[in-house]
Amino acid sequence: MNLDKKMLRIELREKRKKIENKEERSHQIFHNLERLLIWKEAKIINTYVSLEEEVDTKFIIYHGLIERKRIFCPIIYKEELKFGEIFSFNDLKKGTFGILQPEIPTEIDVFDLIIVPGIAFDKKGYRLGYGKGYYDKFLSRTKKGIKIGLIFDDLLLEELPHEDHDQKVDIIITENKVIEIK
Repeated sequence: MNLDKKMLRIELREKRKKIENKEERSHQIFHNLERLLIWKEAKIINTYVSLEEEVDTKFIIYHGLIERKRIFCPIIYKEELKFGEIFSFNDLKKGTFGILQPEIPTEIDVFDLIIVPGIAFDKKGYRLGYGKGYYDKFLSRTKKGIKIGLIFDDLLLEELPHEDHDQKVDIIITENKVIEIK
């Protein structure tokens, strides 16, 4: 593992812990997402289930379900990222790393919209993930779907270190801006 990335993860996770008003800011990030045409047109959404420190994805899941979109959430299954469909928050159970996840994976690899987790993103679309490579492997084999990174303004950086296998997102959304990556 790249030592620079490892140290940066530690530093940025500490910075993220200190961010205030996360719920209100997460709600604003969701409002910026729901204004996009891709949200309005999306029928199949892949979203992570947020941890306490991350941009809260409950708004995405809740509104997606209300709007009758199909919602899929990640499952770490045999050291690989799979996805399971949920129909309510009750379909989520604590799994690997204490993350809420569906219990049963579904054979699906085509999504309209993919919400990608990250500790930080840069303005070129690169992300600093958690270091396990699950999402980079998944994104490298996924050819369809708009990839969106949600991040608090404080964690949107000019540039992050990246390697050849690191995958970029197509759009970054913060509480104050929407950045389309060229």
